[in-house]
Amino acid sequence: MIVCICNNVNADAIHNSIDEGACSVDSIREETGASACCGKCQFKVNRILQERQQIEGTQLQDLAEAVYP
Repeated sequence: MIVCICNNVNADAIHNSIDEGACSVDSIREETGASACCGKCQFKVNRILQERQQIEGTQLQDLAEAVYP
């Protein structure tokens, strides 16, 4: 799915950026170019980032509970 039409950035590129350590919309913008032009996609980029952080936070909590019951 294309997230940023201006710079032709798809959701996979944003996910890859997060996988490589991007932890803010600004860092995703620097790496992918998403939301660097008109900014209309900034909310979509932020939503993807927030969803990933929530999933990863849940996974870390589950791991901690498994290691330290």
